[in-house]
Amino acid sequence: MSIYLGIHDGHNSAAALFMDGKIVYALQEERLTGIKNFFGFPEKSVDEILKMANISPEQIDKVCMASNYQATARDPRSFTEDFENRYKTKLRHKLLRGVLGSALWEEIRVKQRTRQRKKLMQGWSISEDKAHFYDHHTAHAATAYYGMKEDNNPYLVLTLDGGGDRLSASVSIGKNGKLKRIAETPQTDSLGEIYAVTTHMLGFIPLEHEYKLMGMAAYASPKYSREIAEIFHQYIALDTDNPMVMKRKVSEPLSLIGSRLQEDLQRKRFDVICAGLQQFTEEIITDWVKQCIRKTGIDRVLVAGGVFMNVKANKTISELPEVKYFQAFPSCGDESLVFGTCYLAANEADEEIKPIKHYYFGNDISEKECQQALMGSGYQVEKPDNMAQVVADLLAKGEVVARASGPMEFGARALGNRSIIADPINGDVVREINQMIKKRDFWMPFAPVLLKRNTDEVFKNPKNLPSSYMMNTFDSTDKRTEYMAAVHNADFTARPQIVEPGQSKGYEDILEEFEKLTGRKVLLNTSFNLHGLPIVCRALDALYVMKHSSINWLILGPYLVSKKGI
Repeated sequence: MSIYLGIHDGHNSAAALFMDGKIVYALQEERLTGIKNFFGFPEKSVDEILKMANISPEQIDKVCMASNYQATARDPRSFTEDFENRYKTKLRHKLLRGVLGSALWEEIRVKQRTRQRKKLMQGWSISEDKAHFYDHHTAHAATAYYGMKEDNNPYLVLTLDGGGDRLSASVSIGKNGKLKRIAETPQTDSLGEIYAVTTHMLGFIPLEHEYKLMGMAAYASPKYSREIAEIFHQYIALDTDNPMVMKRKVSEPLSLIGSRLQEDLQRKRFDVICAGLQQFTEEIITDWVKQCIRKTGIDRVLVAGGVFMNVKANKTISELPEVKYFQAFPSCGDESLVFGTCYLAANEADEEIKPIKHYYFGNDISEKECQQALMGSGYQVEKPDNMAQVVADLLAKGEVVARASGPMEFGARALGNRSIIADPINGDVVREINQMIKKRDFWMPFAPVLLKRNTDEVFKNPKNLPSSYMMNTFDSTDKRTEYMAAVHNADFTARPQIVEPGQSKGYEDILEEFEKLTGRKVLLNTSFNLHGLPIVCRALDALYVMKHSSINWLILGPYLVSKKGI
């Protein structure tokens, strides 16, 4: 069986290792550098993955690079400046594009970056001829299809993002282990770019803070957001000739509508803009999905690409009567392209590809690492015989507990192994976590976590859709009074982590013990990090956040660490 190394060297770069028919390790570079959404070659991630797998670079059969073209690495904090300078293209680039023609100019740039990217492999003593490049949206589609399909019957596979390799969306059919693309939308007509440019216009960081606009949207009245939604509908629509394709209705590429937005939305309220943008997004996406189902006759839908990180849009898709089954690949932004490139390499070789069963692909924290990190900390440390029982008791007493134990989860969502957890019946916990730990925006909701067997009692999920990776949103039931701190208080929806048996035993044990102790089934879960920093990775990272926040209790590997007496 071959060994494949997946590489994404763009925004939120990452690496993954494929062995024995499945992804065995995956890491984002941001976790090791401390720079959120790190942009560049994931050197530290590759080194760490090879170390965890105990293999040498010479054993790798293919290095699977995501995207045929990738922009030059830069500081991710410059993306806001990039959006402000989009209208100031360098004169030299304009002249070259004009003389050579757009297509030839892009081809030259692709070849230049390909050579640069291959050279970066030399540091690992990997031959350049092992580098294989895979189309951006084909890789997105591969994550959803090969990573989540349950059988060989047909699936409708959709991708949608800001853009990559000149596309912003694609429609494919997955059947009998093969993917066939049947429609595509150019990057100039990108729905994702509209959301990103609006995010920038409202003073947030594009390609990072779009979720904050989604979170605010529910607070505004639909009475006022309708007008804003109609403004956005003037920019893009489904193509009348082929409704599986989106087509812009303005002259400029949608990445360059900043000036138009400023004029159209001047003196409009912030919350109403967010609501109108979200309303428009849900409307065009659901229309697109319905048209794709009508054209193909396939009602089982798998999706990937950064726009599908919008869990409210995912909710509207999953609730369509035309949709029988729906899943979004976990953390389906560009970081997960490393899964898709490995899947495509394995498919080319007619090798078995096993769908994912969990998302804990990162490094574990050993007892030795914990001991070394705790030396001289001054914290009180104990090693409980029954960690879950002790922690459940702390949670029931209203304590906030951080957890850094077990293999680290991949992606944007904390799934319990690098999380902060609390009892959501306590409304004060929102203020405590927001103001004293996370420093996050006041309107953003937290997420609930529960065991799968309790789902029907807590959430309305008539299609019994899985939600192990926080990619779906559901309406809450009347039981919400027991977990209001983990529900969006404007519309009573929630983005739950529904834990499947066997995914994270230590985490499951805490939920079990908490239910035994209180009779309640839900805990609050949020990512273990300070605002603006990546989710913690190692023991030292966890202790750093504990030191610089009001966290008083920390599960660190097998140890329970507290600030008692300090």
